[in-house]
Amino acid sequence: MDDSSRTPSRIGENRLAAAVAVGSLAVVIALAVLYWTSVLEVVVPPGGPAADSLPLYGLFAVALIGLVIWGWSRLLSFFE
Repeated sequence: MDDSSRTPSRIGENRLAAAVAVGSLAVVIALAVLYWTSVLEVVVPPGGPAADSLPLYGLFAVALIGLVIWGWSRLLSFFE
């Protein structure tokens, strides 16, 4: 008997990648809207972030960019 219900589908395997890709689009759109409405000026301090917190921001940015690249590459490989 065919046991195809137990094999994961390609969509199921790429669900996290699709969530990361859609989430990254939502974040970019939200940041653009916040920038155009000048709400970011309230959030970001006038002199920029404190110097001692920059390594943490850098680590967060590198991890986030890596996750977004992974998600988009997995999502786009689904259409090949």
